[in-house]
Amino acid sequence: MDEIINWTPQVDIIVPCYNVERIVSKCIKSLLEQDYSKNKINIYLVNDGSTDKTKKILESFAQETQITIIHNSNNMSQAFSRNIGIKKGDGEVICFLDSDMVVKKDWVNIHVKILSQKEIVGVVGDQESPRNKKDTAFDRYLYNKRRGARNFNKMSSISFQYFLFSNASLKRSVFNTVKLFDEKFISYGGEDTDLAIRIWQKFPNSLRFSKFAVSENHGEENFEIFCKKMFEYGKTN
Repeated sequence: MDEIINWTPQVDIIVPCYNVERIVSKCIKSLLEQDYSKNKINIYLVNDGSTDKTKKILESFAQETQITIIHNSNNMSQAFSRNIGIKKGDGEVICFLDSDMVVKKDWVNIHVKILSQKEIVGVVGDQESPRNKKDTAFDRYLYNKRRGARNFNKMSSISFQYFLFSNASLKRSVFNTVKLFDEKFISYGGEDTDLAIRIWQKFPNSLRFSKFAVSENHGEENFEIFCKKMFEYGKTN
């Protein structure tokens, strides 16, 4: 694999936020603590019309030079919010993270290191349950090593259905070939799959999974909620 030597690109991190007062502060702090060069990271927090205290919490980080806060007047969608962040930034690498995720200090570094391979355009990271949380039977299913992209060997090419944008990165140059998220998708999941398919069609061997670029999933979810979400996801997809 050809590697881009000594590559330290500018990185944009896009975080859509909707009614996440419970966890969003922890998410933001984990991004501010990245061990990547501080002047090489811009964080775009997009408040998608939240009705709880999310807006107030985001504004408490307004003095951070790395952070740009954007407020949608209404709840528009993940696609709309991510597109705003993409258009606002100009980094060579775009990282996407859901606002109920918390990442380790090496998260950006891992994404960038993999993307330094010239033939790779996108990376999707792994998820795990929060530390100090006692695993349930549902957790053991959700994070099972045989589920989803975890089946693939290190640095194996993956196909579109495994590329989810809750913890992912792309080279900005991808959008010179592929359009942005389709904003017609306003329900759960469809915008991810649609964009992933379009990227995979243009760059069929250029998507990777990394178990090391891991995020803690702090979403309030149980088996019943998960089944409802998957039902909606299936209808959209």
